[in-house]
Amino acid sequence: MFDEYQYDRALACYNRGQIDQAIDLLKPLLAEDPNQVHLHALLALCLLSKKRLYAAEYEVQLALSIDAQEPLCYSILARIYFLKNKMSQALENCDESLRLNPNYSDSLLLKSEIYSVLGETQKSLQCLNEAAKIEPDSIDISLAYGHYYFYKGDSEQALMYASEAMQKDPQNSEAAVLLGKIKLKQGDVDEALQLAKFSILNNPDSSEALKLFCDIKVRQNWFLGLWWRINSKLSSLSGTKASIVLIAFFLLFNLLSQLMEDLGYLGLSKVFSYGWLLLVVYSWVGLPMYQRKLQKELSQFRFNDDY
Repeated sequence: MFDEYQYDRALACYNRGQIDQAIDLLKPLLAEDPNQVHLHALLALCLLSKKRLYAAEYEVQLALSIDAQEPLCYSILARIYFLKNKMSQALENCDESLRLNPNYSDSLLLKSEIYSVLGETQKSLQCLNEAAKIEPDSIDISLAYGHYYFYKGDSEQALMYASEAMQKDPQNSEAAVLLGKIKLKQGDVDEALQLAKFSILNNPDSSEALKLFCDIKVRQNWFLGLWWRINSKLSSLSGTKASIVLIAFFLLFNLLSQLMEDLGYLGLSKVFSYGWLLLVVYSWVGLPMYQRKLQKELSQFRFNDDY
């Protein structure tokens, strides 16, 4: 029998985002008892947090070979498929997890996230509401609602749920990152920066916290700031709506250019004609500059790769 106290410590570290510490605690436990399904499952979750998908999949398959009826394993496997952009397999594993345990809220939350990515917002909200009935006081439910409303564009509702999550666990990195994203969107850059730094200190492996930190730096940059605002607005729209907005801008610039030419204002006509071209070039230049900025910020942090 494995040491439950050490397992609980590892689980607590994982929940706080202290992934390396959790792995260090799991290593001796697995060496002592390699046939404990929950040890392999928790290690898989830790590896998943570090984006080591193949190592996580190996661990979860080991766990399933020990106990093929453990719903947690199918939920982890669903998350791996989700990150691999294999949505149908992800949903299948969520359903298998829920077949084994209809009250397994983690799988419902993951289904909600998958449906949100697929653009099926009603199904996403339905899964969220089902999970909330099972665990109404869970911080994960508050975070899921916060993310749902943030990506839907409802900052007020998102702020309410993010603040609720922070009240439930003031040390929670994911809650701090979500709150930071909302604050940045609302223009409160200083508060967003403090939340990003807090998240990175608590969980240096959090790619979302590092991305938030970089977004803040870009937002403060005079050249990239406008590009970031435009890109943030477009990314909050569905693919269809974003395409419609871009086509509308293209038609507007061309219409104004043609109108100015018909009225005899050839100089203004050229301004509008070249204006669209400059906007396109700006968007092309902005993306690689943003990526370089992100890599520069990421390179300032050192990760522990000894596992």
